[in-house]
Amino acid sequence: MLERATKLQRLLASGIIAVIRRVPEEAVEEVAQSLINGGVSALEITVDSPSAFSIISKLSQKFKDTAIVGAGTVLDGESARKAIESGAEFLLSPILRKDVIVTASRYGKISVPGVMTPTEIITAIEWGADLVKIFPASTIGVQFIKDIKNVFPHIGLIPTGGVNLENVSLFIKAGASAVGVGGNLVDGNAIKTSNFAKIEQTARAYIDAVAKARQ
Repeated sequence: MLERATKLQRLLASGIIAVIRRVPEEAVEEVAQSLINGGVSALEITVDSPSAFSIISKLSQKFKDTAIVGAGTVLDGESARKAIESGAEFLLSPILRKDVIVTASRYGKISVPGVMTPTEIITAIEWGADLVKIFPASTIGVQFIKDIKNVFPHIGLIPTGGVNLENVSLFIKAGASAVGVGGNLVDGNAIKTSNFAKIEQTARAYIDAVAKARQ
């Protein structure tokens, strides 16, 4: 089992957490491989589809040496437990739920709850969260990240929702530890046409943008 510090390092290493949402099970391995080839080291499988837990199991075994695999859209403790049993090393949620955080902590996994206010951020950390997901980032904006980092410089922020190639560097420069990127990276049309090279190319562009912003 990976130590918690190692898990956190792997989660944040590339600066991009790829949100894989409702990708057909027959295509998900190629999608994951394309993302990894492009430099992404963290894969988030959202649990809002019937095949999510089997996909987490499959990817966590196949890519255990090249990426860290976790679960997203985790809304309750039961879903958190199922995701962990399937092999998830981290749990992301769009909301703040204590039972999700407690379940992750109990099994030595990383918890990243969704927050939108300073009070929610501090509450999440007091409950044991490792990082917080600023959601939706498109509504809150880059300035919010700057302001929060001024007040809470010790808390890792992961803006998610509306992050794209045009603004990803701005979020990183503002102080984000990493960002979550969904449809702007895991392109549904590219998947439908089996254009996995496009996904790899887009992933590389995001990784390059983050690397430059971190300099």
